[in-house]
Amino acid sequence: MIKRLSIFFTIIVILALISIYLPEKQSIKNSEKQTTQVTKIIDGDTIETSIGKIRLLGINTPEKNQPYYQEAKEFLNQIENKTIQVQKDKEDLDKYDRKLRYIFYQNRIINIEILEKGLATTFMIEDLIYKDKLKKAEDFAKTNQLNLWEKSTSECADCIQLQELNPEKEFFIIQNLCNINCNLTKWTVKDDANHITKLLPLKSQHQQTYQSKSNIWNNEGDRFFMRDARGNLVIFYEY
Repeated sequence: MIKRLSIFFTIIVILALISIYLPEKQSIKNSEKQTTQVTKIIDGDTIETSIGKIRLLGINTPEKNQPYYQEAKEFLNQIENKTIQVQKDKEDLDKYDRKLRYIFYQNRIINIEILEKGLATTFMIEDLIYKDKLKKAEDFAKTNQLNLWEKSTSECADCIQLQELNPEKEFFIIQNLCNINCNLTKWTVKDDANHITKLLPLKSQHQQTYQSKSNIWNNEGDRFFMRDARGNLVIFYEY
């Protein structure tokens, strides 16, 4: 009898939790789209609209003066002065009070399209309702080496290797395995966000340690992008 009561109460608790959680997920999926007018393209993932500033959800595009910044911004020119629909997910605003939204234009999700073009990478998509579609779009660009995923053809691209990335102690080590000196002065390393480290020349068979000036590498998981002077990909690593 006691065992049956225990099972009964366990089922009640589970059903109660489902009743609390499920409506939230359903309300997100069924959240109404809002119509607005795009008044200005700020950059590749931020626009100004008649309802305020909007940050495109699930993506991250290059910062100003970085390779492919202009291409990403120009991609959004197609919606400038156009009427669009926007949809929110769990979170309404980011820390800069920008509205976090999916952008719909002519029945297309712009957040997904810019990923497919290789002009953005996925960003903080773990709990997003369109997570699978966003990841699939990024995988397409990565497989086809489009734009941000284009592989470097530099003679040093195969020489430089990531020896260690320590997110807790905030440092990474790279090594030049070749018998040539590599001028990396215009090469960069970036995390999943937009923290950029500029690299230094690296002599043959030498290694270099780069210590972060602040908390950059996420202990729970992050990405490591190394790019050459043209912005082409040398190393991609995620943990």
